[in-house]
Amino acid sequence: MERLKAFLHRKLDGFTLDEYIIMFVVCSIFLPFYCCLIAIACTLVYLLVKKRWKNIINEVPRSKWAIGFCLLTSLVAFVNGNYLGGVCAIGILLLLLFIFYYRTIINKRLFELLLDACCIISLFCFAWALMEYFRIIHRLDYSFLELRVEDNPKDRINSTFFNANYYAMMIEFLVLICVYKMMQVKTMRRIVFYIVTIVCNLFALYLTGCRTAWVPFVVTIPFMFLINKRMGYFGTTMGTLGAGGIALLLKPDILQRTSIFTDFLKRANIWQTAWKGIQAHPLLGEGPLTYYHIYPLYHGHPTQHAHSVYLDPFLSHGVIGVAIFAVYLGSNLKQVWRLFQRRIDMRLFSLIVACILTVLIHGILDYTVYWVQTGFLFLLILSSSSIYFHKEH
Repeated sequence: MERLKAFLHRKLDGFTLDEYIIMFVVCSIFLPFYCCLIAIACTLVYLLVKKRWKNIINEVPRSKWAIGFCLLTSLVAFVNGNYLGGVCAIGILLLLLFIFYYRTIINKRLFELLLDACCIISLFCFAWALMEYFRIIHRLDYSFLELRVEDNPKDRINSTFFNANYYAMMIEFLVLICVYKMMQVKTMRRIVFYIVTIVCNLFALYLTGCRTAWVPFVVTIPFMFLINKRMGYFGTTMGTLGAGGIALLLKPDILQRTSIFTDFLKRANIWQTAWKGIQAHPLLGEGPLTYYHIYPLYHGHPTQHAHSVYLDPFLSHGVIGVAIFAVYLGSNLKQVWRLFQRRIDMRLFSLIVACILTVLIHGILDYTVYWVQTGFLFLLILSSSSIYFHKEH
């Protein structure tokens, strides 16, 4: 206990109130999504009482464009009778306001601590997922060693993340965080901790039954090791990927839920419906969750979104909405590029780019980044470039 207390004092002492608030909110990501929203809302009220919003918004480049995007898309949703989408747009605004606050506070020590906290808490999520899986197989009368994963969403683990596919994307980001941390630490004990965390999360990923989530790792992990010139890790990763590929060719049923053709036909139907919606409202869309609002009109497959990071933004927000938000996003990406251009922090640059690649690759077939927990964690990592550019506009 004394060693634990000393460790906690060493890690947690010396932070400001703002930094403790950010720690609290980031940790809430791993609780059910409404807990995270409540934590964010309480923080925003606190900042409002302290009359700090004007300075925060002025300090973050192009933040007013993001606010304008949220207000516009909320108005569009309500005008089109998409009331759930209008409420969702307000939620997006709250999320972005917290991100602005985060960008004005974040520093290297705090960021590293937040990532370690994510790794540690992910193990508790893994334990919860295992208990969830035991309940499922007990109900379905399976043996644990069968490692069966069903197609029905209620028979797939989601831990604290509402949906198995959302949990899968959280795991994608968590594995990349572990890779990022492994390239920093030098003690074998810490390296073993991150490897164990990766293995536990990958096992949970298998139990989610989300097949698309495995594909980005083929690109992202080798990219991170290669750009940081960690050739030992790079060689081991390529060998592991090669062995995994051979095993999959020899025994394709390693992957659960092999109804790939049927699932692709569902996706094709969803994309056709989304395209009809884009053609109907190309400029402004009909607000967040437009697909959920319109699919009965076009006899589409019932689901919440267009299952494509390339289609859904245009379906929900139109060309104008996407262009407005791109102004804010572009300023953020400009900071990320400076990390590489000036060789400031290549590890951080590789983590951010790997997360972007994850969203773009996984997003070909799904839109799982469009959720409170997944989207929040992605934006936290994407915005971490502000560690070095607080005052640069």
